Amino acid sequence: MDFDYPDDNETDRPIAVAIHDDMVWVTLADGRKIGNPLESHTWLAEATAEQQANIDLRAFSVDWPDLDEGLDIEGMLRGIKPRLRESIKTTGIA
Repeated sequence: MDFDYPDDNETDRPIAVAIHDDMVWVTLADGRKIGNPLESHTWLAEATAEQQANIDLRAFSVDWPDLDEGLDIEGMLRGIKPRLRESIKTTGIA
């Protein structure tokens, strides 16, 4: 008997990103929406609207090439808190 199980890599693939209500939301290929508080990603919260809009959707992540940062989908699914990076405003270092 053959079973047709979805490939987890395919169902967990990000297909869209939205930033609103102080959250960053990622829509996955199977329709689930996962999110993190924007305050957990100061690099994204402090970015311009243009920088926030320039994204690369990859198999296991969402990347912001202008910011040299990204979100790991598996980490979001597992509830792993993102590493906190000091604000560019407080360090002056990009």
